Amino acid sequence: MSFKAFVITAVVVAAANGIFAQAELQPLADAQRSFEQLATDKGMKAAFLEVLKDDAIVFEPAPVNGKVYWEYQKPDPSTLLQRTLTYSDIDAGGLLGYTTGNWRTYQKGKSEGLAKFGQYVTIWERSPGGKFRASVDIAVSHEKLPFAETNTPITKKQKRDLNVRGWSPADALTNFLRLSMTSARLGGAYEKFSGEDVRILRDGAPPIIGKKLAVQAMDEYVSVSFPRKYVLFQSTDMAYTWNPCNFDNSNEGMVEGNCLHIWKLRKKKWYIVLGVFAPIPTMRKPELKSPPKKKSH
Repeated sequence: MSFKAFVITAVVVAAANGIFAQAELQPLADAQRSFEQLATDKGMKAAFLEVLKDDAIVFEPAPVNGKVYWEYQKPDPSTLLQRTLTYSDIDAGGLLGYTTGNWRTYQKGKSEGLAKFGQYVTIWERSPGGKFRASVDIAVSHEKLPFAETNTPITKKQKRDLNVRGWSPADALTNFLRLSMTSARLGGAYEKFSGEDVRILRDGAPPIIGKKLAVQAMDEYVSVSFPRKYVLFQSTDMAYTWNPCNFDNSNEGMVEGNCLHIWKLRKKKWYIVLGVFAPIPTMRKPELKSPPKKKSH
């Protein structure tokens, strides 16, 4: 089976050194917090229109042009969006980064019981003028988490791979997709291609952090079939990919949705550090598979 990318954009640059500095993340954090403040002051529509690139993609729930989507929205002014940044990272060249954390929508002056909760991922690209603009935004929903969430972003020192050879994650992505459709299932694909610090966001569930837990959770999916087409964007040691996908869970049946992955190059190998599975609601009832009948002897 072959896979063909219908959009592949690669930007390969080199940084002055390979040592991560906290200061590199500051412009990214500032962009995220600027969005959060705009959402508070002017509402979510104004906030998205301000930060999205002209060709940005948002998943609502299918992938659409973000600017066009929000131009046509008429959100209730009393409904407010609150986002809290919990983790961010940026490529070695300082051109591509992402932020992730929790979101909450609530109605001003009304019961907290009406609030909704979830997780978000925003991918940012630095414009020629130096300002970060959002190129992708995706979110999943879940119930209010039973534990407190930090308002202080998690950071850690790490050595960068400057990717001087210009290695692309395309082969790693293709092999990941292929492996996920074999008897190894999605759990086996994550076992081979995810980093130890991988984060998995799924609709209806709290974030999963760490390779061991991610593999266990993804092993629930008995078969996963990915379409032949995907989008890939790379800058130095970071890349993101997204594609329509169908996953089959023995408890839920077939679920259609969108899959987003963020990849990092570490010690000459590409690893998944974040995965998002956002389902598309369907009117069809899940098709549950019957357990195989035991053979009589």
